[in-house]
Amino acid sequence: MIPYIDRLNKFQTKQKTTMAIIILNHDVKDFASWKHLYDADVDRRINAGFKELAVGTKSDNPNTVYMIWEGDPAILDKMMSDPGLKEKMDEAGVISPPEFTIVNT
Repeated sequence: MIPYIDRLNKFQTKQKTTMAIIILNHDVKDFASWKHLYDADVDRRINAGFKELAVGTKSDNPNTVYMIWEGDPAILDKMMSDPGLKEKMDEAGVISPPEFTIVNT
């Protein structure tokens, strides 16, 4: 029998997902209101396979929000085109289109 860690490594080697650091930002009406709804929508990010590394605001503008995740950029495109996410973002007070930077690791 192959030890668990060896099986896991072989399984992961067969996976062809591209992992990257994803830095998203957008402006919001009010950070506290946005953050409450962002936190409540955590299952969407978990189910998409994203690992949250940091969430915060721009030092000179507390209503410019930055999110740093690790995950597959191809899944990000699918998630961002979800009409349900657009509704959540409107409800949370997002006032600018999200911009993102992909950093390959």
